Amino acid sequence: MKKRTVERIPANLKAEFFWSDKINSGSVTDLSENGMLVNTTACPPLRAKFDISIPLKNDVVKLPVKVRRILKNDSIYDAIGLEILNPPKQYLDFVSSLRWEQIKGFKTSGQIIKLYICKVCHHISFDHAPINCPICSATIESFERAPEAIKRPDNFAELSEFEKKHIPAIKIMKEDGYINVHVKVGEIEHGMDFDDHISFIDLYYNDPFINKKCVSRITFNCAKMHPSNTVRFNNVNEGVLTVISNCSAHGNWLAKAVF
Repeated sequence: MKKRTVERIPANLKAEFFWSDKINSGSVTDLSENGMLVNTTACPPLRAKFDISIPLKNDVVKLPVKVRRILKNDSIYDAIGLEILNPPKQYLDFVSSLRWEQIKGFKTSGQIIKLYICKVCHHISFDHAPINCPICSATIESFERAPEAIKRPDNFAELSEFEKKHIPAIKIMKEDGYINVHVKVGEIEHGMDFDDHISFIDLYYNDPFINKKCVSRITFNCAKMHPSNTVRFNNVNEGVLTVISNCSAHGNWLAKAVF
């Protein structure tokens, strides 16, 4: 079986979907930015497309999905693996909040995700310190545990103006077999004053979530540059791009997007 590019998060959410001329119910037992597993006795066939509704906090979100797997227990089909087609921002924000609990040290599937920061160049590594820093080549001794290395928004659903200036805004465009990624910091562009500017952004491309690999750092001269850049990937495989922006005055901020 092909290895997932995005680690699933355990969940317990009610779900409803319309299939076979009726409303069917189920429960979401795990999910990610681009997929979920739903326990249900009503199992549509492979490649079937429909909308599924799940409650997220105080709202109900409708997600367009496609059946990728059908699971059975003994001789009874009782679960479906779904691909989420064009997941809306509200859903991605919800998953981001769950991912954040992992980053902050919340145990999931017996694992704890930790943060380490390089004391030389301030690069952040997930889950473990590398033998050598991928940015400055400093040795593992230069890394220290830093559980507060990334700032968390107060409310993912209602970002303040301050947060919108720091969290990277990511736009993904597929063109001629390539993936063009445009990153701007932030949704409201951050200023570039000498004592308060975006120093750099680090880009990570995942295998599984806990093995995110840093693929690039883009640095900004505060006197001459705006905090935005476009990079081109020559890989069209599905996955998650993680971007961390570093503000000289207000620390590190994280955003993710699904290819």
